[in-house]
Amino acid sequence: MLVSEFDELMEVRPFAPFTLITADGREVTVKSPEFAWRSPHTLRTVFVATGPGEVVRMVDLHYVTQVVLGANGPHRDKRRRGKAA
Repeated sequence: MLVSEFDELMEVRPFAPFTLITADGREVTVKSPEFAWRSPHTLRTVFVATGPGEVVRMVDLHYVTQVVLGANGPHRDKRRRGKAA
C-alpha cells in the first residue's frame, strides 16, 4: 500500500472505518481518524490504536496487501490495494 493511499483513506469525510490486512494475515482496523497516525519521519510506518487507552499496533504499509472498507471488517466489500510483498 502506498502512503498516499493511506492518507486518502484517512481524509475521507465522513470518515469510513477500514481494516488493513498485512502479508502475514494480521488485521488492524482503523475505527476513527483519531486512532491512527503516522510520523513524517517514518514514512511507511503507521500506528493504529484499537481504542481509547488500549493497544497501539505498528504497521509497515509496504506489507499491507489488502484494505477492507466498512465497519463490519473483512467479510464486507473487499478491495485490493497495493501488491503482496
